[in-house]
Amino acid sequence: MPNGRLVKQALQAKPTGKRPRRPRPRWSNCISDLAWSRFGVEQAELFGIAVDREIFQVGLWMLPPQPSLEENRA
Repeated sequence: MPNGRLVKQALQAKPTGKRPRRPRPRWSNCISDLAWSRFGVEQAELFGIAVDREIFQVGLWMLPPQPSLEENRA
């Protein structure tokens, strides 16, 4: 492959410097993503549901149970 080809230059390049940091995911983003994937609830609705305690408790009962610590150790 000739030295002047762009593909060869790209493969042999050695970038300098640091890559930019990606922002860390926030807790609220993780919760809203979980609510959207499991219940189809958007983030704007989620905050309204969280304020109403009775509706929030019904939503908690709909979640699958978490495995206990003994089950994780086995």
